[in-house]
Amino acid sequence: MFRFLVLTALGFFALSVYAPDVAQDLMRRGRDAFIAFQQGSEPAQVENSEKSNDAGGYVRIRSDRSGHYVTDVDFNGRRFRAIVDTGATLIALRYEDARALGLVTPSDRFDIKVNTANGTARAKRVQLRSVRLGSIQLENVDAMVLDEGALGQNLLGMSFLRRLARFEFKKGVLELER
Repeated sequence: MFRFLVLTALGFFALSVYAPDVAQDLMRRGRDAFIAFQQGSEPAQVENSEKSNDAGGYVRIRSDRSGHYVTDVDFNGRRFRAIVDTGATLIALRYEDARALGLVTPSDRFDIKVNTANGTARAKRVQLRSVRLGSIQLENVDAMVLDEGALGQNLLGMSFLRRLARFEFKKGVLELER
């Protein structure tokens, strides 16, 4: 019993000495990931492959240092940065980017309530004429525009991903195939 108490005391002592450093390191990593997300990581280079065919294509995206898959995507022929997000039901567009595409006007109503990683927001449903990621292009893709200031980055969600033949995460690389 005495041995157990001594080992427990030593364990608590070690924890009190090292835990603050570990906690501080974890907080720094979390802060760095949050800052990278808010500022927008550099988009990954999209790698097209010979696996492309007439009906679609094959694309590989490497994750950034925070583990996000950030890439450039063409929405209706215009290039924007987006994060691939399997948790997003639809493509989610920043209000400012949707305005640039002519999808919304200041008088539009944002009457759909959505849950985001930052809480609830208001949105408007739209349809994109085309979405191109490297050699993969889809037509008539459902999307939503979030109210002004509600979204820091565009999200390439499941309304795009589920129309692919497959998408798979492997060792820091996202493979997409149409």
